[in-house]
Amino acid sequence: MNTRDAKQILLLYRGTIDDSDPQFRAALDYAKNDPELDQWLREQTKCYDTIRARLSAIDPPLGLFEKIVRNRPIPFRRDWSRIVQLAAAVFISASVTVLLMKWAESRQTHVVGPQEILVTGEVLDMTCYIANNLSGPDHAKCARICIKSGEPAGIKAQDGKVYLLTGEPGHSINAELAEYAAQVVTIKGKQSVRDGLARLQVEEIRKL
Repeated sequence: MNTRDAKQILLLYRGTIDDSDPQFRAALDYAKNDPELDQWLREQTKCYDTIRARLSAIDPPLGLFEKIVRNRPIPFRRDWSRIVQLAAAVFISASVTVLLMKWAESRQTHVVGPQEILVTGEVLDMTCYIANNLSGPDHAKCARICIKSGEPAGIKAQDGKVYLLTGEPGHSINAELAEYAAQVVTIKGKQSVRDGLARLQVEEIRKL
Protein backbone atom coordinates (compact mmCIF):
# COMPACT_ATOMS: atom_id res chain seq x y z
CA MET A 1 0.00 0.00 0.00
CA ASN A 2 1.19 3.53 -0.78
CA THR A 3 -0.08 6.98 0.22
CA ARG A 4 -2.35 7.26 -2.83
CA ASP A 5 -3.98 3.86 -2.19
CA ALA A 6 -4.50 4.64 1.49
CA LYS A 7 -6.04 8.02 0.68
CA GLN A 8 -8.47 6.50 -1.83
CA ILE A 9 -9.65 4.02 0.80
CA LEU A 10 -9.91 6.63 3.54
CA LEU A 11 -12.07 8.89 1.37
CA LEU A 12 -14.92 6.53 2.34
CA TYR A 13 -13.93 6.25 6.01
CA ARG A 14 -16.86 7.13 8.28
CA GLY A 15 -15.24 6.78 11.67
CA THR A 16 -15.40 3.96 14.21
CA ILE A 17 -18.21 2.26 12.27
CA ASP A 18 -15.58 1.21 9.69
CA ASP A 19 -12.78 0.23 12.08
CA SER A 20 -13.53 -3.49 11.80
CA ASP A 21 -13.03 -3.52 8.03
CA PRO A 22 -9.55 -4.93 7.11
CA GLN A 23 -9.07 -2.42 4.29
CA PHE A 24 -9.77 0.53 6.54
CA ARG A 25 -7.57 -0.90 9.32
CA ALA A 26 -4.65 -1.27 6.91
CA ALA A 27 -5.14 2.26 5.57
CA LEU A 28 -5.42 3.70 9.10
CA ASP A 29 -2.22 1.93 10.17
CA TYR A 30 -0.45 3.34 7.14
CA ALA A 31 -1.69 6.86 7.95
CA LYS A 32 -0.20 6.66 11.46
CA ASN A 33 3.25 6.50 9.87
CA ASP A 34 2.61 9.23 7.33
CA PRO A 35 2.30 12.65 9.06
CA GLU A 36 0.90 14.40 5.98
CA LEU A 37 -1.71 11.71 5.37
CA ASP A 38 -2.56 11.61 9.08
CA GLN A 39 -3.19 15.38 9.07
CA TRP A 40 -5.32 15.04 5.93
CA LEU A 41 -7.35 12.27 7.60
CA ARG A 42 -8.06 14.43 10.64
CA GLU A 43 -9.30 17.24 8.41
CA GLN A 44 -11.29 14.77 6.29
CA THR A 45 -12.97 13.29 9.38
CA LYS A 46 -13.78 16.74 10.74
CA CYS A 47 -15.30 17.74 7.39
CA TYR A 48 -17.33 14.52 7.24
CA ASP A 49 -18.64 15.07 10.80
CA THR A 50 -19.66 18.64 9.91
CA ILE A 51 -21.53 17.54 6.79
CA ARG A 52 -23.20 14.67 8.66
CA ALA A 53 -24.39 17.10 11.34
CA ARG A 54 -25.81 19.46 8.74
CA LEU A 55 -27.49 16.66 6.79
CA SER A 56 -29.09 15.23 9.91
CA ALA A 57 -31.08 18.44 10.17
CA ILE A 58 -32.93 17.88 6.88
CA ASP A 59 -35.31 15.20 5.65
CA PRO A 60 -34.73 13.99 2.05
CA PRO A 61 -37.88 13.42 -0.03
CA LEU A 62 -39.60 10.10 0.66
CA GLY A 63 -38.23 7.30 -1.53
CA LEU A 64 -35.25 9.33 -2.84
CA PHE A 65 -32.62 6.84 -1.66
CA GLU A 66 -34.34 3.83 -3.29
CA LYS A 67 -34.90 5.77 -6.52
CA ILE A 68 -31.23 6.77 -6.82
CA VAL A 69 -29.89 3.30 -6.06
CA ARG A 70 -32.34 1.70 -8.52
CA ASN A 71 -31.67 4.08 -11.43
CA ARG A 72 -27.99 5.04 -11.11
CA PRO A 73 -25.55 2.84 -13.12
CA ILE A 74 -22.70 1.44 -11.04
CA PRO A 75 -19.42 1.51 -13.08
CA PHE A 76 -17.62 -0.95 -10.80
CA ARG A 77 -17.40 -4.70 -10.40
CA ARG A 78 -20.14 -6.14 -8.25
CA ASP A 79 -18.34 -6.17 -4.96
CA TRP A 80 -21.34 -5.73 -2.67
CA SER A 81 -19.42 -4.05 0.13
CA ARG A 82 -18.25 -1.42 -2.37
CA ILE A 83 -21.77 -1.09 -3.81
CA VAL A 84 -23.16 -0.36 -0.34
CA GLN A 85 -20.42 2.25 0.16
CA LEU A 86 -21.23 3.78 -3.22
CA ALA A 87 -24.93 3.91 -2.36
CA ALA A 88 -24.07 5.75 0.85
CA ALA A 89 -21.93 8.23 -1.09
CA VAL A 90 -24.78 8.79 -3.58
CA PHE A 91 -27.19 9.40 -0.72
CA ILE A 92 -24.83 11.98 0.81
CA SER A 93 -24.48 13.66 -2.59
CA ALA A 94 -28.22 13.85 -3.08
CA SER A 95 -28.66 15.19 0.43
CA VAL A 96 -26.05 17.90 -0.20
CA THR A 97 -28.06 18.97 -3.26
CA VAL A 98 -31.28 19.07 -1.21
CA LEU A 99 -29.47 21.04 1.50
CA LEU A 100 -28.28 23.64 -1.03
CA MET A 101 -31.77 23.93 -2.50
CA LYS A 102 -33.45 24.33 0.88
CA TRP A 103 -30.81 26.80 2.02
CA ALA A 104 -31.35 28.93 -1.08
CA GLU A 105 -35.13 28.76 -0.78
CA SER A 106 -35.08 29.71 2.89
CA ARG A 107 -33.15 32.93 2.25
CA GLN A 108 -35.08 35.77 0.65
CA THR A 109 -32.73 38.75 0.96
CA HIS A 110 -29.65 40.15 -0.74
CA VAL A 111 -30.36 38.99 -4.27
CA VAL A 112 -28.15 40.23 -7.13
CA GLY A 113 -29.85 40.08 -10.53
CA PRO A 114 -28.36 38.20 -13.51
CA GLN A 115 -25.18 39.68 -15.01
CA GLU A 116 -23.38 38.30 -18.07
CA ILE A 117 -19.75 37.46 -17.25
CA LEU A 118 -16.79 35.34 -18.36
CA VAL A 119 -15.22 32.96 -15.83
CA THR A 120 -11.99 31.02 -16.39
CA GLY A 121 -11.26 28.15 -14.03
CA GLU A 122 -11.46 24.43 -13.26
CA VAL A 123 -14.72 22.50 -13.76
CA LEU A 124 -15.58 20.86 -10.42
CA ASP A 125 -17.66 17.96 -9.16
CA MET A 126 -19.29 20.05 -6.40
CA THR A 127 -20.17 17.10 -4.16
CA CYS A 128 -16.61 15.80 -3.83
CA TYR A 129 -15.18 19.33 -3.76
CA ILE A 130 -17.41 20.48 -0.88
CA ALA A 131 -17.22 17.23 1.09
CA ASN A 132 -13.56 16.29 0.57
CA ASN A 133 -11.84 19.24 -1.17
CA LEU A 134 -11.15 17.01 -4.19
CA SER A 135 -10.20 18.57 -7.52
CA GLY A 136 -7.45 18.51 -10.15
CA PRO A 137 -6.25 15.84 -12.61
CA ASP A 138 -6.10 13.06 -9.98
CA HIS A 139 -9.84 13.46 -9.43
CA ALA A 140 -10.79 13.82 -13.12
CA LYS A 141 -12.22 10.32 -13.64
CA CYS A 142 -14.42 10.43 -10.54
CA ALA A 143 -15.55 14.00 -11.32
CA ARG A 144 -16.47 13.00 -14.88
CA ILE A 145 -18.61 10.07 -13.67
CA CYS A 146 -20.35 12.12 -10.98
CA ILE A 147 -21.14 15.09 -13.22
CA LYS A 148 -22.35 12.85 -16.06
CA SER A 149 -24.62 11.03 -13.57
CA GLY A 150 -26.30 14.31 -12.62
CA GLU A 151 -24.33 15.50 -9.58
CA PRO A 152 -24.00 19.31 -9.20
CA ALA A 153 -21.17 20.84 -11.25
CA GLY A 154 -19.28 24.05 -10.61
CA ILE A 155 -16.30 26.12 -11.69
CA LYS A 156 -13.54 27.49 -9.47
CA ALA A 157 -12.35 30.81 -10.87
CA GLN A 158 -8.73 31.91 -10.84
CA ASP A 159 -9.50 34.24 -7.91
CA GLY A 160 -10.78 31.27 -5.87
CA LYS A 161 -14.49 32.05 -6.19
CA VAL A 162 -16.71 29.02 -6.89
CA TYR A 163 -19.85 29.15 -9.04
CA LEU A 164 -22.62 26.55 -9.27
CA LEU A 165 -23.12 25.78 -12.98
CA THR A 166 -26.60 25.32 -14.45
CA GLY A 167 -28.28 25.35 -17.83
CA GLU A 168 -31.40 27.22 -18.78
CA PRO A 169 -34.44 26.36 -16.63
CA GLY A 170 -35.48 22.78 -17.42
CA HIS A 171 -32.29 22.03 -19.35
CA SER A 172 -29.37 20.05 -17.89
CA ILE A 173 -25.86 20.67 -19.22
CA ASN A 174 -24.16 17.96 -17.15
CA ALA A 175 -23.45 15.74 -20.17
CA GLU A 176 -21.54 18.59 -21.82
CA LEU A 177 -19.76 19.68 -18.63
CA ALA A 178 -18.65 16.10 -17.88
CA GLU A 179 -16.32 16.26 -20.88
CA TYR A 180 -14.42 19.11 -19.20
CA ALA A 181 -14.27 17.65 -15.67
CA ALA A 182 -11.09 18.81 -13.86
CA GLN A 183 -10.05 20.86 -16.92
CA VAL A 184 -9.55 24.63 -17.08
CA VAL A 185 -12.07 26.31 -19.39
CA THR A 186 -13.65 29.71 -19.93
CA ILE A 187 -17.42 29.85 -19.46
CA LYS A 188 -19.66 32.66 -20.63
CA GLY A 189 -22.94 32.94 -18.79
CA LYS A 190 -25.31 34.88 -16.60
CA GLN A 191 -24.31 35.22 -12.97
CA SER A 192 -26.84 35.50 -10.17
CA VAL A 193 -26.05 35.69 -6.46
CA ARG A 194 -28.21 35.03 -3.42
CA ASP A 195 -26.69 35.53 0.04
CA GLY A 196 -23.18 34.81 -1.21
CA LEU A 197 -24.07 31.68 -3.22
CA ALA A 198 -23.13 32.35 -6.86
CA ARG A 199 -24.76 30.60 -9.81
CA LEU A 200 -23.62 30.79 -13.42
CA GLN A 201 -26.17 29.92 -16.10
CA VAL A 202 -23.96 28.59 -18.89
CA GLU A 203 -24.29 30.04 -22.37
CA GLU A 204 -20.95 29.02 -23.90
CA ILE A 205 -17.95 26.85 -22.94
CA ARG A 206 -14.55 27.64 -24.40
CA LYS A 207 -11.74 25.14 -23.93
CA LEU A 208 -8.31 26.72 -23.42
